[in-house]
Amino acid sequence: MHNFRWLIANDALQIVQPDIFYFGGMIRSMRVARMAAAKGLECVPHISGSGLGHIYMAHFVSALPNAGPFHEYKGPSDDLPMTCETSTLQSDDGLITVPTGPGLGATIDPDYIKKHVLLKG
Repeated sequence: MHNFRWLIANDALQIVQPDIFYFGGMIRSMRVARMAAAKGLECVPHISGSGLGHIYMAHFVSALPNAGPFHEYKGPSDDLPMTCETSTLQSDDGLITVPTGPGLGATIDPDYIKKHVLLKG
């Protein structure tokens, strides 16, 4: 957070790109986005990995006060079976409908979840 604060305050960036997984989630990334907004900068976040990351990114970008015009969107993958009742999760002319509903708005296949074993530390 200190580094982003310094970079933004010293005009070292043209945009900010916090990685919403590696940087610590939506709250920390939103703090960076708001600092950038105060300086008139756009936020174009980065997302690593797969799974539900594409949905996580869609929710984050939809709440940004200073979202840039283009964003990374990896889209659904076959490695996590899920359904989404409120969005196709596909780009339609460059736009994605952000899912609504509990959690991220997607339901992971219960049979897929049952196959996994709880690890005890």
